[in-house]
Amino acid sequence: MEKLSPGQIHLAYQRGFTETNTLQRYSSFNYGTYFNEHRKPFGRLSVFNEEVLEGGKTSLFRAEKAGYIAFIPITGELLLQNANRDSRIIDVGQVYMDYAFPGEVLKLVNRYPNDKINYLYFFIDSEVDFFDGRIFNFDLADKQNELIKIGHEQAALPFKLSIGMFAGRADALYHLTQKNSLFYTFVVAGAFEVQGRLLHQRDGLALWQEAEIDMEALSNNAVIIVLELLK
Repeated sequence: MEKLSPGQIHLAYQRGFTETNTLQRYSSFNYGTYFNEHRKPFGRLSVFNEEVLEGGKTSLFRAEKAGYIAFIPITGELLLQNANRDSRIIDVGQVYMDYAFPGEVLKLVNRYPNDKINYLYFFIDSEVDFFDGRIFNFDLADKQNELIKIGHEQAALPFKLSIGMFAGRADALYHLTQKNSLFYTFVVAGAFEVQGRLLHQRDGLALWQEAEIDMEALSNNAVIIVLELLK
């Protein structure tokens, strides 16, 4: 039997769960009142949350440290508003990235009065601020069976984000760009086998001491997010 490389699976049902009359939040790492000694930050990655926001409601994200925040809508448009009341609308097929300072608060708004929206966001700790918020577009249907690079041309970013949609049995090989990079992946839809591990919808996987990562979709229209955390 082939020996598995070092790693840790974050199963969907083991995520921290917070529910209010406004939202449902699932946290892959310690966040807010959720704490688990096995869910400490993975390198620079300190937050990876999924939220379902009720119709017409708002939520707040507060940066505890300096770093980069990224929002990825799954269903519906997400309205973001900063302390200066500057607004951005992020739709499905877009990623919004911005740099946040400690204590900075973002207001997340569901503009649909009667429908829920669903989105992901992650936070990468960094003391280096080199750009203002911007939106990156991607089209999963147009580039099936490959990992789409999101913002890779931004060389100063301390991470590399990729997103892909795959047919059953389609595969991909991700080559890490730095020898000591950490690798984190999250299955948005369907199922994958990643470096010998079986991952279902909303499962996450942290890997280290790897130079390349092999992944194979086990269902049609399977969607995966890949994060390379640079040293």
